[in-house]
Amino acid sequence: MPLHRLLYRSEITLPGSETAVRHQIDAIVAESEARNAAAELTGALLYVRGLIVQVLEGPLPAIEATFERICCDLRHRRVELLELTQAEGRMFGSWSMTHIRVGHDLDALLPTRLIEIGADGASAHATINLMRSLLTAGAARAASQAEGEAAATARASLSRP
Repeated sequence: MPLHRLLYRSEITLPGSETAVRHQIDAIVAESEARNAAAELTGALLYVRGLIVQVLEGPLPAIEATFERICCDLRHRRVELLELTQAEGRMFGSWSMTHIRVGHDLDALLPTRLIEIGADGASAHATINLMRSLLTAGAARAASQAEGEAAATARASLSRP
């Protein structure tokens, strides 16, 4: 079965503080992971101050069913399909669904970029590549931080008499 990729953007309306909303986004992603794995879907979700951009990859019937469910979800407003295309391979194949987390430095820049995404192939492709880059950079940063913490713990244990 051919592989397809869908990119959409929406405004999300969730109650509570920014921290509470981020926890709700985490819960949505966790719920999506199991559902997507069963449907052979992979993808990523980027949330920045009320905007969601999400990529879904997999069999077309599963993508269509998932996107229809998203469009009917009253937490989403102004759902806009940016791209639906056949794909040669998965860009997010390691994740049935993942939440791309950005630091405060990028948080200020991304809303403008997210609003400017057009429904043309070049803009959608650039956005997907940006999401993939943010995801892999975040994973590399987390791994580096974990290595640094492990080294500090090892040094501390060696310096004890």
